[in-house]
Amino acid sequence: MPDSIQPNLLILDEVDSTNTYAREHFDDLPDGTLVVARRQTAGRGRRGRSWLSPPGINFTGSILLKRLEDGFHAGCLLGVAALSLLRELAPELPAYLKWPNDIYVENRKLAGLLSESARIENGRVTAVVSGIGINVNLPSDALKAIDQPATSLLAETNREFNLDFFSKKLAERLIRYYIIYLNSAGFVIREWMEANLLVGETLTLTDPLGKEHTGVFRRILEDGGMLFEENGAEFAFSCGDVKIDRKSVDWDQLKIKALRHSYHYKQPKE
Repeated sequence: MPDSIQPNLLILDEVDSTNTYAREHFDDLPDGTLVVARRQTAGRGRRGRSWLSPPGINFTGSILLKRLEDGFHAGCLLGVAALSLLRELAPELPAYLKWPNDIYVENRKLAGLLSESARIENGRVTAVVSGIGINVNLPSDALKAIDQPATSLLAETNREFNLDFFSKKLAERLIRYYIIYLNSAGFVIREWMEANLLVGETLTLTDPLGKEHTGVFRRILEDGGMLFEENGAEFAFSCGDVKIDRKSVDWDQLKIKALRHSYHYKQPKE
């Protein structure tokens, strides 16, 4: 039964990648285990990018989802769970989900997600591991060294956060959403769609072939893809890198939307 899943948190001092660890220890770890690394030596982001983080500064972890067969749904689950925790710990923070799998504050990246297959049987994915890296206590000077606009909870709130407490709270939130998903996947998917606040904005998207498209993000499709309008024509993208032109977005309005969404957001109950 879905409600038999309990929060299970495993904190490692050092590991190459929490996603890799969760996959390699699939049979030993209970379903729903959140694997957290105090130091990650070979963290990965989307499209093979590295995710580097000083030890003891940021959060890096992965949840093993043995009952999910869809990486997109796993990313939705992890994204909304992480966003809801951020809204609890820093309610003044106008954070939102940026398609396809990042958490942003204005045009600054706060967190990135990566979902991968954890088990494949007869050519079909039967379990997923979903990882997330969150800039928690990264100071401003370190943020400036990142090759894209980035931020952290410390930079946004001027408060430091206890990483062990943060990990425990996230483990609890993830299991809550996991149980909800197993009972009503639609609830989680709708929450993920509603938290993607750049719908209607002008963006630049780089497709998997490296071609850039500038146009309007019209809506999210049922399969999680983006409906994108460029020069009067509409195109569907299932993946791609989205860049935000700071001058093309009304950040005051987006902040209002983010805080309104947070205000009307209700903590889920199993």
